[in-house]
Amino acid sequence: MLKVLWFLSRLALLLAAVVWLVKNPGHIEITWQGYLIETSVGVLAAAGAIFLSLWTLCVWLWRAFISVPHDYRRYQVARAREKGYRAVTEGLVAVAAGDGRAAERLSRRAEGLLPGAALTKLLTAQTALMNGNAPKARREFTALLEDESAAFFGVRGLLNDTLRQGDYREALELARKAEKLQPRRIWVVRTLFELETRNRDWAKAEKTLRKAEKLGIFDKNEARRHRQAIRVAQSDEMLAQDHEPAAFKFAQEAFEAGAGFPPAALRLAGFYERRGRRRAVLKTIESAWRAQPHPDLAALWMSLAPAPKKTRSIYDAGRGIYDWTKKLYDLRADHRDSERALGLAALQARMWREARQHLEAAGDYRALARLEREESGDEGRAREWLEMAADAAPDPRWVCESCGHAPADWRALCDHCLAFDKLEWVTPGAETHAPRPLLAGNPSDGDVIGPPPSLALNG
Repeated sequence: MLKVLWFLSRLALLLAAVVWLVKNPGHIEITWQGYLIETSVGVLAAAGAIFLSLWTLCVWLWRAFISVPHDYRRYQVARAREKGYRAVTEGLVAVAAGDGRAAERLSRRAEGLLPGAALTKLLTAQTALMNGNAPKARREFTALLEDESAAFFGVRGLLNDTLRQGDYREALELARKAEKLQPRRIWVVRTLFELETRNRDWAKAEKTLRKAEKLGIFDKNEARRHRQAIRVAQSDEMLAQDHEPAAFKFAQEAFEAGAGFPPAALRLAGFYERRGRRRAVLKTIESAWRAQPHPDLAALWMSLAPAPKKTRSIYDAGRGIYDWTKKLYDLRADHRDSERALGLAALQARMWREARQHLEAAGDYRALARLEREESGDEGRAREWLEMAADAAPDPRWVCESCGHAPADWRALCDHCLAFDKLEWVTPGAETHAPRPLLAGNPSDGDVIGPPPSLALNG
């Protein structure tokens, strides 16, 4: 609206000037070089206006003429840029489709049209990776680090390549660079946490864990379990280095975070036992058993049974161990491990009826076969129990959720795939395999092995 008003006002001024000149024609005489020019004011104004218009037109035509080469070059650059971006787009599509030949051709075309562009370097690096040229890909990703706006692409590419090579120390440094560039990106924080645990940098891993919990990457229960696993790992490391006070402190913190984590309870109970604090050992086992019964806790409890008293008859032999186990059983009478522990204690005490009752409730068919032999010598019935044992599911054990590895004892890092806190007390499945030696290195001295399935950077 304002533009229309401004145009109308200028037009009105022009019309007013023309009307004024018509009403006041005037007379002008110009003498120059012996020539006499006589005209009116209106004609002179019109001639001036025509001359000014022609001069403006000539200036415009001259400027247009001298700017043609520059405009043409700019047009060529813009057209090349457009073709280059189209080549990059089609090249990335070819990479996603797995067409290495097309990706290579489009990558070379993009390099010719957009030399030095960040997207061109990214396409070249991805194409090189697809075609197995890792050194070239690494050079391109490294070159991307120099471009502030594209540095994250370079860091991520180098991180993926480093993880494929199994160099987790360098991968950790790259993950920290990625966090500086993208501090709140979920996969960056998660990858940083896994690499810090894989490299046993427990203090920084706990700091990253707090950040991950705030970002909602881990819920409260997951974060608590990971924190307990870190504390137990720190306790084991301190004990291996003969720093028992620090190891004891970490074990205490792990247990205080939650009594339902058997590894923490076993570590703490072990420290109390070495210090001769029998009552503290028993309280620790009782608290852990209420939260989560475990066969290792039962074995430790049984090892603390008081010495048997003198019995009045042979039938009272072993009754003390049964009564001792009954105290543990009463804490979680609903659990299979409680039934099994009390059934085995009754079997040891030759309390056949109680042993049969609890062992059948626990589904311990091998112990029931032993019961048949010791109570009545019935080999036929014992074989029936053994046949049932062969068909039954195996007993629970520690199994890695990531790779199915089943070590003998719990540890923070799986000694097969090095996944952190992935060992769960479950019934082994068909994919579970028994413990085997490390392929290379030893987790205790900080070496790392084979590519981790949990660190695939697809997010």
